[in-house]
Amino acid sequence: MSILTAIFQAIGQALAWVLPISESGHSAIFHNFSGRLTNACSQLTGVIHIGIAIGIFVAFFKFFITIFKSFFGGVGELFHRNLDIKKPTPARRFVFMTILSFAVLILYVIPTGKYGNLFLLLHSNTYSYSLFSVGLCFALTGLIMIIAVIRMNKRVKQPPDAVQALVIGLVAMLAIPTGGCSLIAGVFCACIFMGMNRGVALKYAMVMSFMVLLTGGVTELFIAVTKVSVVSAIIALVLSAAVAFVAARVLNNIIKKGWLNYVAYYDITIGLICIVIGIFQTVMK
Repeated sequence: MSILTAIFQAIGQALAWVLPISESGHSAIFHNFSGRLTNACSQLTGVIHIGIAIGIFVAFFKFFITIFKSFFGGVGELFHRNLDIKKPTPARRFVFMTILSFAVLILYVIPTGKYGNLFLLLHSNTYSYSLFSVGLCFALTGLIMIIAVIRMNKRVKQPPDAVQALVIGLVAMLAIPTGGCSLIAGVFCACIFMGMNRGVALKYAMVMSFMVLLTGGVTELFIAVTKVSVVSAIIALVLSAAVAFVAARVLNNIIKKGWLNYVAYYDITIGLICIVIGIFQTVMK
């Protein structure tokens, strides 16, 4: 796999993942027009996902250190049998809830007949002859973000409760494999709709993304069909981490200034274009 491919893919995937404009959706558009209608896993994708996770970690370094300390402190208390789960600190509650949301993803292994499992079933719309369903998901993501922008005025700082965490986990489960959807957009908007403020919502989305990217990236390295050279892997890892870091800081600024609706307009525009193209592709088939 060429170094040039690694560079362009690292930049494109990092931007599309962190900025809520759907990495899977842009991948679907590329594969559709290139005629590569396959979801074969590549080691390069795994390397890039790990790089994005690193970039997100560095961008929110202080917050990650805080919750890591809380997590390992809780493990120590559990080992010594003095863990208080009834009145956890805000940081520890945040850790508990994000782990609970992440645990929902185990539902991906549910068998679904010819598709194999639930993940592959949800992923089946990404690589097809028509961009209609991908465009629909793009447009829906943009519309949901516009509604979330309107709801951002509510000021609640605490993390979600257990029921809300499970709902957020279900949203993430649907968003990750579905072309045109964005994990960060889905989790962020779900948190906003549940009354959390924009800061907590963004951090929740970033922590969820970090866990998904890291576990997914490592898995992709082992199950990949397409291999990547050491040089290309190093370039992709460093570049994706750098781009993800910048994109995460930019997104944080966009949300603080209330400019998320402009990202939503982009999603809706891409979505409408894909819907029109998808209709023509269906008619001409």
